[in-house]
Amino acid sequence: MSFDLAPYLHRIGLESCSADLAGLRQLQSAQISAIPFENVLPFSGRVPDLAGESLWRKLVDERCGGFCFELNSLLGNALEAVGFTSRKVLARVRMGEAEGGARTHLAFVVALDGQEWLVDAGFGGRAPAEPVRIAEGEEQPIRDQVYRIRFDETPGEHVLERKTVDGWFPLYGFDRVDVRQADIEAANYLCATSPDLSFSSTMKFYRLTDDGWISFLDGRARFVGTGGKEERDILALEDLTHFMRQDLGLGYGDDVIRAIATRLNSVTSAA
Repeated sequence: MSFDLAPYLHRIGLESCSADLAGLRQLQSAQISAIPFENVLPFSGRVPDLAGESLWRKLVDERCGGFCFELNSLLGNALEAVGFTSRKVLARVRMGEAEGGARTHLAFVVALDGQEWLVDAGFGGRAPAEPVRIAEGEEQPIRDQVYRIRFDETPGEHVLERKTVDGWFPLYGFDRVDVRQADIEAANYLCATSPDLSFSSTMKFYRLTDDGWISFLDGRARFVGTGGKEERDILALEDLTHFMRQDLGLGYGDDVIRAIATRLNSVTSAA
């Protein structure tokens, strides 16, 4: 099926989007807020289908979320529909390490008015809520965080970093190698099935909110906002159902949520 911009914008809470910097910022933050990061399918032993019709049904019609290859595939279609010029990049996740592993994350570089911007609605965690300008070492405040992109000469990668009390924390590095759909499909399969990666063995959720964010890892949820921070365990079926549907706005059915609760209790008991 062809991408339909109007219902996509409705899904993420926008009436319109302009092909300028303001629109680019609005597009990324709105999608992160409306369509949560989650790995329900890999945690359930399934590989996400990246075909356009399947992706649209899951993320838009059924109001579910997804992980990076799903979320950013949808975002890429939106960028094109709005009129942005973008290029796919496959990134090596670092998460504090000096170098990354395999290319297991999809993002975009958008060229706009003579500048380039890293655009990403699928990393989860404390990733930027808005695009980051690709400008060597420039500190960029975004909401309550500060980010920068520096060039690492050894692997030939630009590295996205977040400023912390302990210094700069590298999130991932990316280069400009040509990315084809076959590369994305291979990385999607690897992330969904590899025992060396976390998506098939741990349950994660992340959603941006108006004043903070909500995260979840294997039964432990965090709510962070202007009113403070709260942490609580969410393992019981009733609590998980409320969390997924009310706090995250996900449209999964009872059977899926029940299966997630059963697996979560098995994982936490084994730990």
